[in-house]
Amino acid sequence: MLLTMKKRLIISLLLQVSIAFSAFANQTIYLHAHRGEPQMAPQNTVESIKLAYDLGSRMIETDVWITKDGTMVIMHGRRELREEWGIDKEPSELTLDEIKNSKLAHPEKFDKKYANCKIPTLDDLFAALPKDKWAEIEIKGYGKGFADKLDAARKRAGLDVDKLIITSFDLSVIKDFKKKYPQYETLYIIGINKKGEISPDEVISRAKDAGASQVAIGGYRNIDREFVKKIQDAGLKVGVWQVENLEDLAMACELGANRICSNYAYKLRKSYNNIKKLNME
Repeated sequence: MLLTMKKRLIISLLLQVSIAFSAFANQTIYLHAHRGEPQMAPQNTVESIKLAYDLGSRMIETDVWITKDGTMVIMHGRRELREEWGIDKEPSELTLDEIKNSKLAHPEKFDKKYANCKIPTLDDLFAALPKDKWAEIEIKGYGKGFADKLDAARKRAGLDVDKLIITSFDLSVIKDFKKKYPQYETLYIIGINKKGEISPDEVISRAKDAGASQVAIGGYRNIDREFVKKIQDAGLKVGVWQVENLEDLAMACELGANRICSNYAYKLRKSYNNIKKLNME
């Protein structure tokens, strides 16, 4: 029976991933879920995050703000708040009552079992975090008391400090958090929009000055294996985002990334589980 064009493409891409990974066969690449499993459940909700863990992710990435009344809330930004929850304001302006009474603006987009999702707080997230899993906390709004409140929430939940990675695009935020709480691992996020925009030496310098031990790179098609290796040789782990399909996965493997982040973590995991040479978690 002749293979369909779609099946041929999938086989070709799987082969690309397998070949690309062959040079790094002894290295584990960790696949992390971006905001849970947003294709199946509302992003950045406890339900979506639990689903990601249940479907095999060892780590989820999520976003945290501190509101004007001091609540630590899980939310990416104003667009998510407006489109997903029908609230047109900045996350930092939310009140605890609005968080508790939140309702999905379009529950019909998901299975009916998710109809009663709420905007979660950091305490809600930490209560849902399995003790043997990890969470990457991206700081979106670093207001007064953020670091203290995050550490207090972790302690209330009984989580080990090594289960959390604190991340930000803002180097000053990473540096300040690390100064206050040096026991946390921190990660510098950077987007590279064009080739040659920044050198690996500059990335290394920025990350180390801020106290970060990891770097996550967006626009990773604008870098190469030599770029990644130089950062790794400086003692920093390198992640890439967002890895959304098999072609992206092949590219991430070619780069020799330590970790990848995806909105389709479960779907990708199913695909690469068909490649016996691939060592991913």
